[in-house]
Amino acid sequence: MKILKKTALFILIATILFLTVTCVEPSPDDKNKEITYLGDKLNVSNEQVWMPNYNTGKVSQMLLKFEGNRTVDVVVELVEYNSGSPPSILIDSVGSGKIEKGILSFKVDAMDDSKLLGSNELLLHCFEEWYLDKDSKKNIVMTPEVKGNIITLVTLYNDDSCTIPTEGVIREGFSGTSDSLTGEYIYYIYIKDKCKITAEEVKKTDLKYTFKKIELSLEAGWNTILKSETYTTTGDSSYSMTIKNPAINWVMQKIR
Repeated sequence: MKILKKTALFILIATILFLTVTCVEPSPDDKNKEITYLGDKLNVSNEQVWMPNYNTGKVSQMLLKFEGNRTVDVVVELVEYNSGSPPSILIDSVGSGKIEKGILSFKVDAMDDSKLLGSNELLLHCFEEWYLDKDSKKNIVMTPEVKGNIITLVTLYNDDSCTIPTEGVIREGFSGTSDSLTGEYIYYIYIKDKCKITAEEVKKTDLKYTFKKIELSLEAGWNTILKSETYTTTGDSSYSMTIKNPAINWVMQKIR
């Protein structure tokens, strides 16, 4: 469920962009979205939700305004790593919200320790591409080591027997040229205490991937992190993480 993974919308836009040699238009400016430290409680309101338009060949028509209603659950992944075995993941609710006539609002209070990952689990789960260097040595450092976690928004379908998450809602944006495409994704991350996360550049030459050096200074409470992924027609890809909160859209996509 992590927003690290490329979305179907990214793949669709990549295909169209490289075929049409067109730039993706930026989202409208919104000075409030530039705030990267959001305090002890997260309160998002009055945000328009969009959906991918899979029936177009034009980048300018890639998103359709959503005007429906949904119940929204805000969740975290609680991960436990066991040597020699796949990690065990528990999905836990930490907040709630709604989409009403296409407008999103949700709230999450300060999270207690039971909803947070330890520093090493957080780094391995949320920054896994930077975790090891080319010699398989730990490459990323948190100073001091504190607990934290990122959130994911899902919509819920209710029937008589169970509640099922059916869509994910994330903030993402795209820009590009005739030979490259950049996708941007916002993390909402809660950190127990002020800290700094640093990692050296990691190159995976066999895959033509470059994970750029990161230096993230986070405050106690809610912060935004921007992950950027750039793909080129030559097959080279680069990835970065920065403390930013640009005006990009909330997009809802089916997850099942």
